[in-house]
Amino acid sequence: MTKAANRTLLKVGQYVLVVLLIFVFNFTLPRLMPGDPTDFVTGTDVDAPYVLDEETRQRLLAYHGLDKPVAAQFARYVANVACGDLGYAIYYKCPVSGLVGSRLPWTLLLAGTAFVLSTVAGVFLGAAAAFRAGSRLDRTLTGVLLGIRAMPAYLLGMLAIIVFSVGLGLFPLGGATSAFARYSSPFGAAADIVWHMMLPLAVLTIAQIAGVYLTMRNAMVAVLGETYMLMAEAKGLPPRRRAYSYGMRNAILPLYSRVGVRLGMLVTGTIFIESVFNYPGMGRLAYEATMVHDYPVLQGIFLVTALAIVGANILVDATYWLVDPRVRQAGGEA
Repeated sequence: MTKAANRTLLKVGQYVLVVLLIFVFNFTLPRLMPGDPTDFVTGTDVDAPYVLDEETRQRLLAYHGLDKPVAAQFARYVANVACGDLGYAIYYKCPVSGLVGSRLPWTLLLAGTAFVLSTVAGVFLGAAAAFRAGSRLDRTLTGVLLGIRAMPAYLLGMLAIIVFSVGLGLFPLGGATSAFARYSSPFGAAADIVWHMMLPLAVLTIAQIAGVYLTMRNAMVAVLGETYMLMAEAKGLPPRRRAYSYGMRNAILPLYSRVGVRLGMLVTGTIFIESVFNYPGMGRLAYEATMVHDYPVLQGIFLVTALAIVGANILVDATYWLVDPRVRQAGGEA
């Protein structure tokens, strides 16, 4: 068996182990919270909509399988997921797959756009700073973005609301659409969605730029000092062409390999941003489900998110040879 085949098998084994651990943690973590979901439908919570007697409470636990031993609950959970069933929401009283499916497009719109914008801005800002390493531009960008990175995402969101929504009145306080709005055309509906999304999108993008910028800047500084870059300079290639046509292609490789890590950080930021702006995505749903201890909903959200991150890592591993010829060369030699 070749070295390349051994590496592939090792990777597959690692991903299988990761998926198994995802199932275990996804099942366990919601159950570590104090209390249980019945607290929010039996009247022990001040906001509970109605009161159930103890007999009905036990029947509710039995219906959702929460009266069984933990091992039996886990086996049932794995079997249901294998059949494509994410369970039934205890508090929301609807299938989890439908609930997650209704919130997922909003998160994909917000987080996906922020991912693209932060990547493009971070790459070009990092390359520009590295090309002028030590200059005032480099010091200013690094200082400002490090300061932003040190601030929690929810704090950036609240400051943005205070300044641009409350103070200047440029954007709505929250939500994804205007309440009771009627649109004369699809363009009017799209414009309303964009208007509501602008502020949370800007905050989420700014919060994500710093990591991309620092990775790109450091990689670009290292690349500019490589021998082949010095040879390009000796051949008389213009500085900007050396930096952006030759240097950037190699400096972007570490950023490409960290796509999965960035997605994980983006998910965390999205939860806070959607909660602050009352944006109806999966992050807001995760916050709401945590407050009412709705295990099936939390498990569904965490599972979809974790598998998406794992899938992104698999895609990066499978396509890395396309962006780095050295990997393709090493595989051929093996």
